[in-house]
Amino acid sequence: MTRLRRLTTAVTTALLIGPLIAIAPATGAGIAHRDSSASPAPSPESRFVPPTDCTAQVGMPQQGPLPGYRVPDATHGHVCIGFTPTPLAPAGSRTDYRVTAFTDQALRSRYRECHAAGGCAADAQLDSYEPQTFRLTGSVVPFGKIDPDDANLDLSAIRRPGFFARAPFTEPIAAAEKRTTTVEFTVPAERFDVEHGHPAAVKLRGWYLAGKGVADRRGERRRSLVILIGGRTIETTTTQDPKDPLYVRTGDGRWANADYPQKGSLTESWGGPAWRSYLRSLNEAGFDVLTFDKRGHGISGGRTPDNTFQQGLDMLRAVDALRSGRGLRTLGPDGVTRTGTAAARAVVPPRERARMPILLGGSSQGSYTTQWAMHANTRRWCEVDRPRGGPCHKPWGIPNIKGAILLAALPGFPRSEPDQIALEGARRERLGLVRYPSSEPLAGIGSWPAVFFGKGLTDDVAGPLGTFDAYRRARPAGRELLFVRGPHSELAWGDRATRLVQRRMVAFATRAVTGRPTTQRRFTDLRQAVAASPPLYAPTTSPTPLP
Repeated sequence: MTRLRRLTTAVTTALLIGPLIAIAPATGAGIAHRDSSASPAPSPESRFVPPTDCTAQVGMPQQGPLPGYRVPDATHGHVCIGFTPTPLAPAGSRTDYRVTAFTDQALRSRYRECHAAGGCAADAQLDSYEPQTFRLTGSVVPFGKIDPDDANLDLSAIRRPGFFARAPFTEPIAAAEKRTTTVEFTVPAERFDVEHGHPAAVKLRGWYLAGKGVADRRGERRRSLVILIGGRTIETTTTQDPKDPLYVRTGDGRWANADYPQKGSLTESWGGPAWRSYLRSLNEAGFDVLTFDKRGHGISGGRTPDNTFQQGLDMLRAVDALRSGRGLRTLGPDGVTRTGTAAARAVVPPRERARMPILLGGSSQGSYTTQWAMHANTRRWCEVDRPRGGPCHKPWGIPNIKGAILLAALPGFPRSEPDQIALEGARRERLGLVRYPSSEPLAGIGSWPAVFFGKGLTDDVAGPLGTFDAYRRARPAGRELLFVRGPHSELAWGDRATRLVQRRMVAFATRAVTGRPTTQRRFTDLRQAVAASPPLYAPTTSPTPLP
């Protein structure tokens, strides 16, 4: 989950889907992290991206016209469904452009070329880099404010689901109190921390909600786990007053984000209840659910929130810790603090550890972390936050990971501007930070057992083309795609759309852990997928009827 960005993307009706500036695959020094089993060059993108044929007015954050497709509508006859445009791959490309142009090596080479030319904007930007952590838990309501870097933290100081039973919050997640364990994992310090004088291990903290099990084909309940990680800014335990809005009207009638915290409000950060509703929907369907704050967020330690690669490996490290107990500390619903193997045994019975089906998932930045985790688990992976690329490793190879859930999905490298490509390469070379995935996870997505994509069509971070491209590469029997008529953040999709996405997510997860293939129709082009989006609009957007 992400809180909506305050920047509004300016989009004109003239910006329809068109050719990109060609970016040749980079060459030069460094380790080439190639995957010999990557998919072959796909068909030209124009074959599965029909030209747009109408214009729609959309609300936040674009607040203006977007190109779209004319589709039938039960109420209006026809409507225009607008979406954020993405330029097509260069015409005549003989390679798999969305893979070859955005590899780790290509990003680094683009930066080296920029740096060698002098006056590189990426250098200027990183010269003043200061990590911005997101830690608002306890900023308004005192209980729950902790020192995230305290290696011996009293786990009872962390808010649990029962905390949210109190007025004015009264959240349904409170019903999970008696089946929730507060968890703490110990993970290695990343390169940025070490180089800035903080080599101590990092503590990641969150909740483990035990489920009743998921019915298999014989009707027997089987324990199954979903690890779900929030997006940028999201903290597991922040408060939100239910009366507080996400948007407010300005004097000129436009919409603007409401900022929190603010005087007279009990909201620390907007979006916590919606995030916890995703956890609850899976747990009430029978799944065990593990969530923890990412590095640099909330109740977890770490000096920066900007290394999605390490955050992805943290998901696999958490699975290992639940098996072995190494670096694990818990506070159970019985009020007992446990460590090591005793902690692991109390959370997951030994007989379940190696066979319990697991899904990895996340939203927005959490979808980045999920991509890295799935890639590392299924393919040869390299330490992309090391200078010149670092060493490579065989797959992590946890056999009972059965698929991925990508909410507010951002598969592949989301930017095509040369300066943004150079900036990501500079982050990796200079700071050891990986903000965006390079194309390696996208190239290997066909090896994932199953994947669910949930995506807002008017996403101002990246349009739907990248998600549809990833959908086409995924295994047909295990892929599912749901476009929503709303912006990037699922917090802003509206209650009805959110509930629908949750139902579809739970249905997908159930099929994935029980070995059933998808029943969703296959989309052969982007128009079909856009037209299949449910007729539910984000609160700041109204339908655009057509004659």
